[in-house]
Amino acid sequence: MNQKRGFAKINSRAQVTIFIIISILIVGVILLFYYYIGPNFISTSAQKPALERCIEKELSLQINKLSLNAGVANPTFTSMYLDENYTFICYTNDYYKPCAVQYPFLKDTFERSLISVMKPKIQDCYDSAVEELISEGNDITPGTIKTNISITPDGVRILIDAPTVVSTEGASASFRNFVININSPIYNIIMIANSILQFESSYGDSEVSSFMFYYPDLNIQKIRRDDSVKLYIITDKKDIKYRFASRSYAWPAGYGNTFN
Repeated sequence: MNQKRGFAKINSRAQVTIFIIISILIVGVILLFYYYIGPNFISTSAQKPALERCIEKELSLQINKLSLNAGVANPTFTSMYLDENYTFICYTNDYYKPCAVQYPFLKDTFERSLISVMKPKIQDCYDSAVEELISEGNDITPGTIKTNISITPDGVRILIDAPTVVSTEGASASFRNFVININSPIYNIIMIANSILQFESSYGDSEVSSFMFYYPDLNIQKIRRDDSVKLYIITDKKDIKYRFASRSYAWPAGYGNTFN
């Protein structure tokens, strides 16, 4: 009987020892991820990791590029002025008639364009981060990347689903979701453009000084052409230029209207 009790104590101690070893390994994997592997993909300190810096740089660049075309990735209906194309967001070829809206949801249009142009950029940034980890002696099992981008009043938010397994020194860690936020005035700019679009499609023109009163950080320029086309340029302090064109309630040559 005493012998059985002795074996039971030994087995119990062995189980406790195994449990402790497993716990240490789990903690080690967690620490490995958060202090060595994780920072290469997500931000855990004041200094942003390479992946996040890479994506933010590309995102800011693409926002600036798309803004020049009213958020349209490949515009086909434009108006040329001083060697620059302005995308029509509202247009009519007739006199005394309201313009037809070309892009009824400017924010949705911009988001879809951002996703389209950013997907290959994000893939390049991700591949570069993976290659860096491999060069440091890690075994990487990358996954298929899925991307969602949303424009909010606070800026632009990217949600990246990229299931990834990183193994090193007998331990492994898996993770998949990355969230990157950047500050950007593009939401307010698009809202102003949308308001101008509503005025253009309803009344044939817009008065832009009132918008600048509510948004003092933005400058709105309107250029009238002899063919009744109006060009709008919305600029902010970060040098984002959102440009578009409209032709609505056009007047024959020699007539004018009451808007400035």
